[in-house]
Amino acid sequence: MSGLNLHFPFLSLFVIFTPSFTLVAGLSGCGPHHIQALVQFKNEFDSSGCNQTDYFNGVMCDNITGEVTKLQLPSGCFTGVLKTNSSLFGFNHLRYLNLSYNKFTSSSLSSGFGSLNKLEVLSLSSNGFIGQVPSSLSNLSRLTELYLDHNELTGAIPSSLLTMPFLSYLNLDENHLTYPVEVRSSSTSSRLETLHLRKNPFEGKILDLISNFTTLKYLGLSFQNISYPINLNFFSSLKSLLRLDLSGNSVLETSISSDSDVPRNIEKLLLSSCDISKFPNFVRSLDKLEHIDISNNKIKGKVPEWLWNLPHLIRANLVNNAFTHLEGSNDVLMNSSLRILDLALNHFEGPVPTPPLSINLFSAWNNSFTGNIPLSVCNRSSLVILDLSYNNLSGPIPRCLSNLKDSFVVVNLRKNNLEGSIPDMLYNGKVLTSYATIDFSGNRFEGQIPKSIGLLKALIALNLSNNGFTGHIPLSLENVTELESLDLSGNKLSGSIPKGLARLSFLAYISVAHNQLIGEIPQGPQFSGQAESSFEGNAGLCGLPLQGTCFAPPPTQQFEEEDEEEEEGVLNWKAVVTGYGLGLLFGLVIGHVIASYRPKWFVKIVGPDKHKEADPASLFDSLDSRWDSSSNKNNVESHIFTLVVGLSGCHPDQIQALKQFKNEFDSRNCNQTDYLNGVQCDNATGAVTELQLPSGCLTGVLKPNSSLFHLRHLRHLNLSHNNFTSSSLPSEFSNLSRLEVLSLSSNSFIGQVPSLFSKLTWLNQLDLSHNQLTGSFQLVQNLTKLSILDLSYNHFSGAIPSSLLSLPFLTRLDLSENYLTGSIEVLNSSSSLRHLSLSHNHFEGQILEPISNLITLKFLDISFLNISYPIDIKIFSSLKSLLKLVLSGNSISSTRSIPPSICNQSTLALLDLSYNNFSGSIPRCLSNLQNSLIVVNLRKNNLEGSLPDNCHDGALLRTLDVGFNKLTGKLPRSLLNCSSLKFLSVDNNNIKDTFPFWLKGLPNLQAFTLRSNRFYGKVLTSYATIDFSGNRLEGQIPESIEQSCFTPPTRQPKEEDEEEEEGVLNWKAVVIGYGPGLLFGLLLAHVIASYRPKWFVKIVGPDKHKEADPVTLFMSMDSRWDSFNNKKSVESNM
Repeated sequence: MSGLNLHFPFLSLFVIFTPSFTLVAGLSGCGPHHIQALVQFKNEFDSSGCNQTDYFNGVMCDNITGEVTKLQLPSGCFTGVLKTNSSLFGFNHLRYLNLSYNKFTSSSLSSGFGSLNKLEVLSLSSNGFIGQVPSSLSNLSRLTELYLDHNELTGAIPSSLLTMPFLSYLNLDENHLTYPVEVRSSSTSSRLETLHLRKNPFEGKILDLISNFTTLKYLGLSFQNISYPINLNFFSSLKSLLRLDLSGNSVLETSISSDSDVPRNIEKLLLSSCDISKFPNFVRSLDKLEHIDISNNKIKGKVPEWLWNLPHLIRANLVNNAFTHLEGSNDVLMNSSLRILDLALNHFEGPVPTPPLSINLFSAWNNSFTGNIPLSVCNRSSLVILDLSYNNLSGPIPRCLSNLKDSFVVVNLRKNNLEGSIPDMLYNGKVLTSYATIDFSGNRFEGQIPKSIGLLKALIALNLSNNGFTGHIPLSLENVTELESLDLSGNKLSGSIPKGLARLSFLAYISVAHNQLIGEIPQGPQFSGQAESSFEGNAGLCGLPLQGTCFAPPPTQQFEEEDEEEEEGVLNWKAVVTGYGLGLLFGLVIGHVIASYRPKWFVKIVGPDKHKEADPASLFDSLDSRWDSSSNKNNVESHIFTLVVGLSGCHPDQIQALKQFKNEFDSRNCNQTDYLNGVQCDNATGAVTELQLPSGCLTGVLKPNSSLFHLRHLRHLNLSHNNFTSSSLPSEFSNLSRLEVLSLSSNSFIGQVPSLFSKLTWLNQLDLSHNQLTGSFQLVQNLTKLSILDLSYNHFSGAIPSSLLSLPFLTRLDLSENYLTGSIEVLNSSSSLRHLSLSHNHFEGQILEPISNLITLKFLDISFLNISYPIDIKIFSSLKSLLKLVLSGNSISSTRSIPPSICNQSTLALLDLSYNNFSGSIPRCLSNLQNSLIVVNLRKNNLEGSLPDNCHDGALLRTLDVGFNKLTGKLPRSLLNCSSLKFLSVDNNNIKDTFPFWLKGLPNLQAFTLRSNRFYGKVLTSYATIDFSGNRLEGQIPESIEQSCFTPPTRQPKEEDEEEEEGVLNWKAVVIGYGPGLLFGLLLAHVIASYRPKWFVKIVGPDKHKEADPVTLFMSMDSRWDSFNNKKSVESNM
């Protein structure tokens, strides 16, 4: 029995004890009955979102009276209804109260707040409060700051609230205050300096009322429901105004002229989305202006030179207007004080302007700038972000970029006409080891990707797609351990994909599509979770996620031994934990023995006992919270939520929303960790910006009121491969207006795509494939930023909108496997489309001629469209960059042969003309494509004659399928020149020849099919797949075939070995875990022995040293011991 008393308390202490709860500074001066009231307030709610220590860390008491003067709840701590009789309203000496970012569900703002008449700061933001603002708040005569933003409040703002004697800060942003503000004439005595009313649909005129608050310095009126244009002269009386935000409202254009009477001291002016068509000339007189935002308007012409002369201007946002030029000399802009300049989404022409000397962020993407990248960029030592994408820049990348300092993080040169190679020296300086994002996609770069790219240790995203890079993928990319996104698609890369990329644990997106890669795709979660499209266009690639399997022979014993040696070097985490537990237990036992006997050498080292007293309230409350966490599943789950590394930067209310979203479904197929590993949050705001569900994680109906739609800052949302049974697409997706990537494929969604999807104007990628969606999709033509659109495998019908194929940035469009009809119209021959799949539809009329205008196409699949008219392949001669052409299954007239013009497609890597009625012979000129063709599929036609001698030295051909035709003659011996050939099928023809024993000379041949021909003679036996059926072969089946087919394996399969090895503890890992466990156990025992509270003494026995103060300890512990349901049951468990 004594053994039990020794071990169980220590094991319990491991779960419930951390050093942090011994010193809760805020409670040091609090009276016992106040501590009791604080615990009572906590018990009124579900407080699984925070523990006792976090809760009490936000408490401060008066050192003299013991009264609670400050209470600041941790975010996401409480959930429940805040009642009018809450014990909170008994703390009538509070001066500071912050309950923000909790969830007081369906709670009205209680009039009880008015009884806390000593409050100076009251913060109730983001709590879900409903109803009207109580007039009792005007009783808080000492209040200086009031935060009521981001709630669901309705009605009018009480007039008394705006005239409180000391109130200087009032935030009512994002509520539903719909009635006019009522203000008495005494409002002129108001001391308000800051007033935020953003996104409140006010009715009636409020500006006349606000203009009475002459002490205002900061005024936020963005996105009001004001039905009339705002006259800026309304603000002429606000002489102290420093910041004015009118974004999202209509501004009266006559009030933005140079004689407008706007306060001259304004430092920050926000007029975004104000329907302005002229430059606001009154800005010229604002000589203290630091920040101007006139984005998302309709301003045309030139940006005036005087703007850059404003002496204090450091930030200018001119995004999304119709500017064409910068007025005046470049020197004026260069010598300005600007640090942030954003010129994106305009119509600027000519050379890129010289950026200011002090520039931090220079963005000019999506304009029509021409010429070279200015060399002056290299001298901007403070530059952090450079974005010149989507312009018409030419020439090479300046080598002098290596002069930039460590602060240079992002460079985006996407979609220009830049050329040459990437200079290796670009990566050699210390500067570029700090790069986070590089995007050189959509240019004309050539040569190899520099190996020194592996030095970019901080690189998160690398996009080199759609260039002309050659050579292999650098092995050094394995060293870029922070890499999350890698896009090398649309180049001419060869070789295999480095297996080391599978070890990049953060890699969430990879695409190597449309290259010349070969071999097996590395296996691992980073690759298996990718879409098949990420690897298509590489005829030599095989393995998941591509369909089909690799015909590779089993790995040799040498490779298996190397794998085993590598695995021996990997620490088994289970073994580490086991060692840690053993070390911890042993350390606690040793610590207990030393603490009990206290030998002289121990006293010499640690000194005599100084009777340290653990703060009793914090000690018990921490113990209490951890006891609950060990017996309450919800608490355990919430702790798991906070331990996932991906959530370290997430705001608590966002974590709560993620948890609620998961709980709306049957999620038994994935655990919390897998679910939350797909979450990313903004480090600055804590908002969730990315959510990627594991496949098969959630099952159930996605409802319109789902908490998913509260994550309004999402930019990347992937819900693919789940099972939202019988769910329509909720129109509430439109609430996620910042989405850039939305993937909802393979989810069983039904019904039509809501028209409100057209509001997702920032969408770059939209994937709705493999669902049961119906109707037309006219709405997508409004999504002008789309680069990838996949609507395949649905039930869409009707015609393709004429503007869809001309969306300016659209590079990939997949509409296959639908019920589309009508003809196709291409309005813009300058389309950026590179991938077009229209297979398995029901189009009418001529569709090929319009497609031939899409001159940037690299991948074209128009298979199984039942085209009955003759196809003139000459029509594709304009597609100079075509890599893959699939015309199978169109029943082309039997009077047509394969036209020799197909041989003019010099870049073609894959040609599929199968399942047609082509007749005549196979064009001999296909040998002209031996340096590009990798896959040729002519299966199921009526082709005649012999197989031509199309293979010459150096041919790249890997797959040749001419089965089910009417070929005769012999197999051409020139096939031996196709040394890369892996798959050969000539089945169901009329070829008469001896068995082609000479095929043994093809080193890479893995499978061939000769069935149903007229082959005769002896056979070969050393292939993975053999089909000789339907010939005239004779003799015995070779013994080598019997052995290869029937001999059992002599070695256990590798997968079984791995399963066995998973169960074996790595002794090195055990030792590594044991050391920290032992150290922590000794430390824990020492701390407990030093404080020696009463409950510890009761367990281990008394000694000569003073115990913790018995009165305070009893008040804070014993009174709560009953909350464990039953003291005796707890003791018996111990």
